[in-house]
Amino acid sequence: HLKGMVLCFQESILEKLPALTSSFDHKVEEFIGSPLYSVMIISYEMLLRSLDQIQAIEFNLLICDEGHRLKNSSIKTTTALTSLSCERRIILTGTPIQNDLQEFYALIEFVNPGILGSLSTYRKIYEEPIVRSREPSATKEEKELGEKRAAELTRLTGLFILRRTQEIINKFLPPKKESIIFCRPTALQLELYQKLLSSRVIRSCLQGRLENSPHLICIGALKKLCNHPCLLFKAIKEKNCDPVSDEHDESSLYEGLVDVFPQDYTSDTFSETDSGKLQVLVKLLAAIQELNSSERVVLVSNYTQTLNILQETCKRYGYSYTRLDGHTPVSQRQQIVDTFNSKFSPAFIFLLSSKAGGVGLNLVGASHLILYDIDWNPATDIQAMARVWRDGQKHTVYIYRLLTTGSIEEKIYQRQISKQDLSGAVVDLSKTSEHIHFSIEELRNLFTLHEDSTCVTHDLLECDCMGKKDHQSEGDSEVPLLISSKCTQIPP
Repeated sequence: HLKGMVLCFQESILEKLPALTSSFDHKVEEFIGSPLYSVMIISYEMLLRSLDQIQAIEFNLLICDEGHRLKNSSIKTTTALTSLSCERRIILTGTPIQNDLQEFYALIEFVNPGILGSLSTYRKIYEEPIVRSREPSATKEEKELGEKRAAELTRLTGLFILRRTQEIINKFLPPKKESIIFCRPTALQLELYQKLLSSRVIRSCLQGRLENSPHLICIGALKKLCNHPCLLFKAIKEKNCDPVSDEHDESSLYEGLVDVFPQDYTSDTFSETDSGKLQVLVKLLAAIQELNSSERVVLVSNYTQTLNILQETCKRYGYSYTRLDGHTPVSQRQQIVDTFNSKFSPAFIFLLSSKAGGVGLNLVGASHLILYDIDWNPATDIQAMARVWRDGQKHTVYIYRLLTTGSIEEKIYQRQISKQDLSGAVVDLSKTSEHIHFSIEELRNLFTLHEDSTCVTHDLLECDCMGKKDHQSEGDSEVPLLISSKCTQIPP
């Protein structure tokens, strides 16, 4: 997949199977012309460039790492791999289903063609009943049918799927301490949040007109506000707010919001005091550095604009940093990672886009990882956390997730940890999809600000500990709940 991963596979193969030789630094022509090479290790990109030559080779086994890249049978990579002369195929992946069950079909069809029938048959027998059973309006009969078909699909594919969960290697890794820090929103965030919730766009969403509903735009605006008001301010300035705009128009969502900001407010001169999470982050970074000056931190966000804010914050406080996001050239990424992991690295913080560095990266040079924002799909967060808690890590790992109290971020987190109707169906990570569907009642819940609650998630535990108790291993909560407005309860 990545050059670093190709090298990693080469080293692992030579370590475990020294009798084998591999072609890595050599051209495809040398592999074809020499009997010395038993294994070809190649990136997907190089495969496409050299496909004509590689198609002439008869392979005995094809192994595809990060196999979820093959989730679409019509893309060039899948078509190219299918064209190779090789009957034995293996896919390695930690996320076999990222969005929908058709992706799962594509992977199964690649390794075991025909086992699930045609795509139309598969959709009728499995996908449609399973998806329908998970809809908020599903009847009891539809839910029962969906569970039955999910169980059938699991049994059938279980004949050739070998599942290995994180628990298998956990005993070989150093301890991991994961904490959720609930951060109080600032006065500016609260006022803007309330203004957004009273907009005619959100009112339209809650009146049942869900067809072509802009609820995803509304959710995006609330998530920007949770990260920092300046992100919302920038979006407002990019839209010309027309007072007579259509109620579904994005500009009408921002109507009147600019008046809430101070008159001299600009997105370029943002203040940490405007964001509860940024205030907590600043104090958290200071606490980590004070604890041990040799400690290093991976700071993760799903959004490039948020990374820009975090980068500027690093500059303001004199923190040395490096950054990897979607704009970082692929040819430079491994060098950036290797430099950061070196014990001589001057960087205190590694700014990481979860989309660009969600898989493949080894950042064991850091023992602290901070997730600044949360994703609907728990797989995204899990993959980000695995950048530091993995083979090669020598120190106790500390994971911190920052959530804005009472906001949509708490709802997303609760959605992650709540028990799904089809929990564990097919594969565990199929529970959440980026193609999110909501009932009216769910939207009302999402578009509600619980400003009087110290922590809604903690309230759901019905505990009277005032946020001072460690709830690890209790009920569905897998991590301590830390409630902070001034970052006074950061774990050591």
